[in-house]
Amino acid sequence: MSLEQLKSDVAEIAAFLAQAKGARVKGVLTTAKAEAEREIVNLEMKAKIAAEREASGSGDAKRYLHELTNYGWDQSEKFVKLFITLNGVQGCTEEDVTVSYTPTSLQLHVRDLQGKDFGLTVNNLLHGIDVDKSYRKIKQNMVAIYLKKSKDDVHWDVLTAIQKRLKQKADSELSKDSDNPESALVNIMKKMYNEGDSKTKQMIAKAWTESQDKAKLGKEAGGGLAGGLDTLGDL
Repeated sequence: MSLEQLKSDVAEIAAFLAQAKGARVKGVLTTAKAEAEREIVNLEMKAKIAAEREASGSGDAKRYLHELTNYGWDQSEKFVKLFITLNGVQGCTEEDVTVSYTPTSLQLHVRDLQGKDFGLTVNNLLHGIDVDKSYRKIKQNMVAIYLKKSKDDVHWDVLTAIQKRLKQKADSELSKDSDNPESALVNIMKKMYNEGDSKTKQMIAKAWTESQDKAKLGKEAGGGLAGGLDTLGDL
């Protein structure tokens, strides 16, 4: 999708969001808007990198930008810390590993690492950060990004506002089933299945089938729900 189309989509979603009243509708629109904005940032970053390569007249234009999605994070009293694993990154120069910050986002760009470029974009941070006091370090096979909290001692439950909304939605759905353990279990397994990779989906499908078979046998033998859930320990 083109950059212009994405910007048009964001404007349209924002208009709908301004008129939305229901919490569920607002949640769906907010998530869609954040996703479109993330794509815009990625496209703009790619365009910027391509322009810099062209201006330099080097062979950089032949390299493809690999988007990073996996990282770990932790926090201290004053900083939120991201850890991005990249084999061999310690061989890059300081100029080739850059991070751009805004009060609510960050963009990492690693240039020419074993002939490849890498990028990571995180938008809609849960709380604001101090751009001037945020920094990054190049370590052995890792880039560590230190985001200075705008307010010290504020605990971040999750990294982004979207993750917070999704967590609240999941907790809300599970709380509705607190009096029905079997229904709650089904919702948990559905969530794991929908968010898991192919191997996880195979494991869940197998465990679910086996638990259903055991549940039937348990009922015939006078057993209860627990008898049909033993195989879930495999997960």
